[in-house]
Order: sequence, then C-alpha cells, then structure tokens
Amino acid sequence: MMDYTPEPGHEHFINELATKMNPADPPSLYFSMSTYQIFEEQAPTAVLTSVSTELGLIMWNLGPGQENDYHVHPSTEHLHIIISGEVEYTLGQGPPRILKVGDAVLVPAGLPHGIRNISDAPASYMAVGPLAGGYVKTILERP
Repeated sequence: MMDYTPEPGHEHFINELATKMNPADPPSLYFSMSTYQIFEEQAPTAVLTSVSTELGLIMWNLGPGQENDYHVHPSTEHLHIIISGEVEYTLGQGPPRILKVGDAVLVPAGLPHGIRNISDAPASYMAVGPLAGGYVKTILERP
C-alpha cells in the first residue's frame, strides 16, 4: 500500500479503513460499499476504501447541500459512480446535470468537475482512479 495524502480542501478525509483490503488476502477484497458511507454534518467526507500502487477507490459522502470542491486533476482520469442519493454534476463549462443511483461519469485528465448533493437525503459516489504518479487536485472557482 502507498501512503495517500490529499491536497487540502474543505472535505474531511478518512484513511484508516483502506487497510481493510489486502491484495495478499483475497477474502478481504470482498466488501460492502455501505462500510465506507460515513457522513458528517460539518463537511463532505471522503473515505479511502483501498489504495494499491496503481488504483485508488474513494467513497465520497455528501450530506444534504454539501458539495465536493469544483476542481481538476491535471494528469489523471477517473470514474465516478453514484451509489446513493441524487447529485448535481458539473463537468467542464457545461450546464450541471442531475445524476442518480447507477449513473456514472468518466472524467478525463484536465477536465474540471464538481458534485453537489441537491437532495434532502445523503448521497454517495465512488471515485475510481489511478494513484501511480501522484494524486493532484487543484481547486477552481465553480462556473
């Protein structure tokens, strides 16, 4: 496992659960996504689900009205999969789109994006992407 330290934003990161999965112990690789759905009233919560040398899984949890910073990853692409709730997703300079459970977005490197929970219920999405070469998140002003 590699050490993972995100750039500062207004989100709260929880890294401790990433050690629950161990590639040398195949039974540990089965997991329930609900284990990583941890919500806080003060800020969006990102729970590091797994980190290997190449692939990172992060469960993002947004309470009602919370949002992930509008940002860009200059050199890494990733995939967002909506696990629960309803969110407003802004990709690039396009208009926001409403996404629901089962919807997904592929985000190329260098394309700004942000997610806002627009419902009265909690919302979660899984971010899947490479960590090799370093994780860089640059916060931008939301359009």
